Amino acid sequence: MKIITQHYLNVDTSNLLSDELVIIDHLGGFTSELDNKLLDKLKDINFSGKILTQYVIDAKLKEALLPLDISMSVDLQEDINFKHFYDYTVHPPVKFENFLCSFNGSAHVSRQLLTAILHKFELFDTEYCSKNFRYLPAHIDGHLENLQLTDDEVQLNRKFFTHDDVFSGSIQSFGHVRFDHFANIYNLEDRITKSFIHLVSETMATSYYPYVTEKFLYSIATRGLFVAYGQPNWHKHVEEHYGFKMYNKIFNYTFDAIQNPVERLVELIAMLAKFSKLSRSEWHDLYLMECDTIEYNYNHYYSKSYITHMKKYACV
Repeated sequence: MKIITQHYLNVDTSNLLSDELVIIDHLGGFTSELDNKLLDKLKDINFSGKILTQYVIDAKLKEALLPLDISMSVDLQEDINFKHFYDYTVHPPVKFENFLCSFNGSAHVSRQLLTAILHKFELFDTEYCSKNFRYLPAHIDGHLENLQLTDDEVQLNRKFFTHDDVFSGSIQSFGHVRFDHFANIYNLEDRITKSFIHLVSETMATSYYPYVTEKFLYSIATRGLFVAYGQPNWHKHVEEHYGFKMYNKIFNYTFDAIQNPVERLVELIAMLAKFSKLSRSEWHDLYLMECDTIEYNYNHYYSKSYITHMKKYACV
């Protein structure tokens, strides 16, 4: 068995003669045509062994990746992304003092865009939002130009992102410990339970196929509301393949189906922004509307029913 743990583009595929290949994490993401550079290299060498990943491989992706024999390892996904909060069973009371929290670790393109739009919309509260990286304001324009937008679309959408060099050059951190999620939830629990909405900054939201990590579980474990900036149809994917429910009574998820990552982000923020104008008591009333879903998701996680769901629906 050969295990690949990142640095996907530097993998020497000529040495991959194992009958089984395990590829950890996001594989570098997928293009809008569902191409992946590492998997394309494996196709080129006619790799015939079994490939295990953390991705749910639905019928459309499986067809796009033929003739590779690729599937999801439920055990791998649980071990790396989902098991971290099993022993976290007591959280602070949910009491709203803030509208939105969002935690942004590495400086991926999607996190630069997310933090820049939150700052532009005056939703980035440094007491509740983190940005553990710096970037140059010019990078935002470069990202917009590189993400399949026309010139007119770039000119329009750049208005929604801050170009403040003080903000882009600053670090906003709460003592983030990368990969130590059990420690981090204690670090973040007060910020999550005091915020009406946790805007999840998913890994590689500029990819075009859903990749689900532990990040939304911070809200599940603290009985909070969340919406994610993830890949196209991320929320639908979490419902269908993991069995968690979305908060359809209060949130409009039409943004989820938008393919372009910039346009999807703009529509996501536009959907959320109206809630920022409500009072704390109104946030509380909306929260109560989703109590049944919140409890379902909490029990679905801690009973590990999501594992049964993955085994039944996820492995195509």
